[in-house]
Amino acid sequence: MKGIILAAGKGERLQPLTDRKPKALLPVCNKPLIEYQIELLRAHGIDEIAVVVGHLKEQIDLKDVKFYEDRLIKGTATALHAAKDFIDEEFVLMYGDLFFDITNFSDIVEKDNALGVVKMNDVSRYGEVIFEDGRLKEIREKAGSGEGFINAGIYHLSPSVLDLVERTNESARGEYELTDSLQMLNTNEKVNVVPLNGYWNDIGYPWDYIDANMHMLGRIGFAVGENTEIWDSAVIRKPAVIGADCAIKSCVVDRSIIGDDCVIGEFAITKRSVVMSHSNVPHLNYVPDSVIAESCNLGAGTKIANLRFDDAHVKMSIKGERIDSGRRKLGTIMGYNTKTGINVSIYPGVKISSDSWIEAETLVRRDL
Repeated sequence: MKGIILAAGKGERLQPLTDRKPKALLPVCNKPLIEYQIELLRAHGIDEIAVVVGHLKEQIDLKDVKFYEDRLIKGTATALHAAKDFIDEEFVLMYGDLFFDITNFSDIVEKDNALGVVKMNDVSRYGEVIFEDGRLKEIREKAGSGEGFINAGIYHLSPSVLDLVERTNESARGEYELTDSLQMLNTNEKVNVVPLNGYWNDIGYPWDYIDANMHMLGRIGFAVGENTEIWDSAVIRKPAVIGADCAIKSCVVDRSIIGDDCVIGEFAITKRSVVMSHSNVPHLNYVPDSVIAESCNLGAGTKIANLRFDDAHVKMSIKGERIDSGRRKLGTIMGYNTKTGINVSIYPGVKISSDSWIEAETLVRRDL
């Protein structure tokens, strides 16, 4: 059996975090997302693995893995079709933007023509899967509401699905959907539905990325990389993961992930946040419920707000639309190589583009 990971998408909803990295390489507790998936496949005896790449494809460099390029990037069906020369036996397929901690993954591996599903309180963001007695009846792509089961983006398929992929038409959303191919398959063969147990996260929005990190952080507990200096006056509120070659000074690191070669300086606080590698939070900074991408530097006194005065959910602009994060607390998503001057203040839910320079004493109310 083989394994295929679809990692070609641009990850536009995750911008600016995908400005300089493909989604599959975003770090979860300082390890690229795709490495978790590859380790899981190999743990289940699947050693022949292909990755379908596209956006920033040159960055994805993995050992003992074959690469295929999706030049169209028009949906999951075109991505799978890009790997057609690899498919000559049954395979397990997964989407490259998933982070999951599933206890019964072997059920997918062992079940032919299988579609994994997970139960959600609100299915409106996903493809709702209707099934009976373990048999697929229908997939309603982002058309349902309320509680139900949704497509988990994890499959066990046979090479015959390629014929149906080639016959799949463009959907109303302007994409070629693998779920449409599966529904055609279901008219001739039984498509089994396998409910999956455990943690599952489709990292579609920036706050989903924070959630994935917080879940893995709870699993790890506490870890510190080589050559990292932690001052005696530092307060580390576990769980926490700190990378290599860091300087953790008289600060508070509270349930946060710090990448490699970072400085968390005097009287700075990071709280439920991800600070990626080569970034500095050096003096009198407050970073709650946020993501600071690589190679950023915060000026002294930079503060990020994470809570609205009216106590309502924080919204964030995603592809031109204001989206409710469902969170009372959400700070900023800061892109790569961004610098702030002293005493900058940033409102909740603000996104800051890569390569931004923010002048001292600035109040950032809206996305930059």
